[in-house]
Amino acid sequence: TTVTFTLSEAASDFVEDDISVSGGSLSSFASSSSTVYTATFTPTSDSTTDGVISVASSKFSDSAGNENADGSEDNNSLTLSVDTVRPTIAITSSASSLKAGETTTVTFTLSEAASDFIENDISVSGGALSNFAASSSTVYTATFTPTADSTTDGVISVASSKFSDSAGNENADGSEDNNSLT
Repeated sequence: TTVTFTLSEAASDFVEDDISVSGGSLSSFASSSSTVYTATFTPTSDSTTDGVISVASSKFSDSAGNENADGSEDNNSLTLSVDTVRPTIAITSSASSLKAGETTTVTFTLSEAASDFIENDISVSGGALSNFAASSSTVYTATFTPTADSTTDGVISVASSKFSDSAGNENADGSEDNNSLT
């Protein structure tokens, strides 16, 4: 996000190093006038730690040499809520092998609630899923039935970017071991 720093009067010595940042980093620091500066805040990856951007007292001065006195004021600090943690999924089964006429319950456990995880997010080969249902906001189940007269392994997986958490972070399971069941 773009963060704007508006000084009460012109300063020639306000620089990026005057700014304290936690929970992320600033880039593209620039002035658009002698009193307005902007920078881009990028939150830390895989974090839910708030981003805090502030300017302490005595960091810059006006043309008369008076130092800023914003260290304890509410307007010298900005707190941004951050959630950059991408949800994951673990897929488990009640059986490790199936024979003719058998089925198994497959459980999909999401690391955080998602309102957009649907059966079409799941890739299946060697059989078919039925009875897909949510048991909670993070646990879903389905019945896997293997293809008749086949020795082909059943493979059930969920690729990355198929569902998202409440912050809009898409899942990151495309190449992880826990997003696939064979």
